[in-house]
Amino acid sequence: MTFLSLQLPFWNGCDNDDRCIPNLVLQSSSDLLDRRQFCGRRERSSWPPCVHQRTGGERLVEASRRKVLVEARLENRGENAYGTILHITHSPNLQFSSLVVKAPSDIEIECPNSDDTSLYRNCSVSAPFLRSFAQVYFRLEFEFNRSIFLNYVQITLRVSSEGEEMSPEDNINDIYHNLKYEADILFTRDSSPSRFEIKPELGQSFPVGTGPPFNLSYQIQNLGMFPVSELLFTLNIFAVTRNANALLRLSDLDIDQMAGSHCNAPRVITAGSSSQEDLSLNLHMNASTSDTVLAQCRINLLPQGDVSITATGWLNLHTLLAVKFKRLDLVMTAVVELSPSSPMFLHEQRPMRHIILEIRKEEDYRIPIWVIVGSTLGGLQLLALLVLALWKLGFFHRQKRKREEQATNEKTAEDR
Repeated sequence: MTFLSLQLPFWNGCDNDDRCIPNLVLQSSSDLLDRRQFCGRRERSSWPPCVHQRTGGERLVEASRRKVLVEARLENRGENAYGTILHITHSPNLQFSSLVVKAPSDIEIECPNSDDTSLYRNCSVSAPFLRSFAQVYFRLEFEFNRSIFLNYVQITLRVSSEGEEMSPEDNINDIYHNLKYEADILFTRDSSPSRFEIKPELGQSFPVGTGPPFNLSYQIQNLGMFPVSELLFTLNIFAVTRNANALLRLSDLDIDQMAGSHCNAPRVITAGSSSQEDLSLNLHMNASTSDTVLAQCRINLLPQGDVSITATGWLNLHTLLAVKFKRLDLVMTAVVELSPSSPMFLHEQRPMRHIILEIRKEEDYRIPIWVIVGSTLGGLQLLALLVLALWKLGFFHRQKRKREEQATNEKTAEDR
């Protein structure tokens, strides 16, 4: 029996025929902005993260951002690297989108299609080997996962080969950043009605402790793509005088049914006996001139979600009739804010919206009928006294004598 043995000469391009000693070096960075970069734009200079700047590796995520880009460079400073693999792992709030090699380059990086939800991916680099002293620039693109929200992001890149690495510590890059997200919140308000006329005859139409109803409505919209949690809504109604006269009653604070959102029952002030009080010098009922009726809600907003908050109640008519004033402006102040520990931040520290309920009392700014009648009679009496005084002083007699003398002179002239 005859055997034929063939051998093909092959050189691996390395000093040692049995093995190669590559030196793979990986460098990478993300395009997420640090505070200095984020606050570099003039319109952001007054935003809370830019006013209260802190040091650290925290990154700020713009409300319009949808992706995270990673710029990377892979270089082989040693011998040929056979079977080079790029291993990619990332946190679950990201989804791998693409890997693009920057031109010009004859090196290819191929990432086989896999499950889009997978957090791991292996890509082959320039099969069968990455040449000595070769380098390649490439870009990784990740999209934010809309269903998973985290206060950090992590992307780990690692390269390996079949050879014995000269310095394996250069083969791995771990990108880890704590995140602060910009919350794009639209906060608006409305009231119905905003002006009331208080008339004495209304007191017979409402039981004690009630009065004309009012309605305050607020809407909060999340215009961004990230969820906003634990947004605190606070409503302050300045309507309790220094003598504890409650000018209105807040009966209910209603919120749309949003998962995780709830409101605390307003602190209801029971209408008791009203005391006389002069408020004519206090045109505005605000934090410096009155006490407050307080109510709060904690709100969770989904991306592109909105919530409506409605405060209802009524004026304490009998109390308003008892106190003295011509006009009162009751200030309603609503504020939304986030905890400093929240992963989100607002454009303002505490966005504030004001609603003013204007109350006028008819009897205080209209002239009563008896005043008009009395003034007329007084004027007539004054006129009579003036006529009497002129008569006493002979004013009317002097006029009569002048007319008689003038008539006599005219008659004498005719006789001549």
